[in-house]
Amino acid sequence: MRIKNLQITEQDIIKASWELLDDIGIEAFSMRKLAELLKIQAASLYWHFKSKQSIFQTLANEVAKEALETANLEGAWQEQLFNFVDRIRGVLHKYPCSAQLMMRTLPSEPNYLSLLNTLLQIVDHLPLSDSDKFSLIACVLNYVISFELDKYEQDRIDLAMKNEPNGDARVVFKQSLEHLSGDGPNVIKRMYENNIFNEIGSDKMFYTGLKIMVSGIEQLANERQEREEQEE
Repeated sequence: MRIKNLQITEQDIIKASWELLDDIGIEAFSMRKLAELLKIQAASLYWHFKSKQSIFQTLANEVAKEALETANLEGAWQEQLFNFVDRIRGVLHKYPCSAQLMMRTLPSEPNYLSLLNTLLQIVDHLPLSDSDKFSLIACVLNYVISFELDKYEQDRIDLAMKNEPNGDARVVFKQSLEHLSGDGPNVIKRMYENNIFNEIGSDKMFYTGLKIMVSGIEQLANERQEREEQEE
């Protein structure tokens, strides 16, 4: 990527930032490496962004913007919440290191704030306190972000273990299972042998967890509604 210093734009920097994240990851990301990718002096970046963190804030805002633009907020609140969170996951999966960006940035950018507000709007009519509504949406958002983070870290571990003398991560894990001590059945070994561990990071596992969370919210709301009716 070759851009003359006088012609560089904020969008050029954003595009290059995504490329750099895809290439080296968020841990190794730096303004110096970004400038090298753009073939410019690092000082030129500071005309547009005051720091690496400000770039991360902008990238996270772009992720939130796309999730909002493609959200399907129709049907019952359970369906809205499920579909919106699923869409957020799709956008996180699309952009490199976007889950890390969402965790490392403040939700102070306009689209990020709108994303949070939209999630809260979906459950705002439920007979719950504002504290409960905020807590449950925080849990749901943390779930989708953590799910993508786990997948990212697992891929890194698998890649790193391939260079180890003992082979890949699955071989090491299987050896550990054979030496698991303790009373009772070795449930985790049974699940491993039945290929349950192959579902880690899968759509099936994500949807199962999300359904559990939505069902839990519904149950909490129903219990609160019943309690209020009894008190009347």
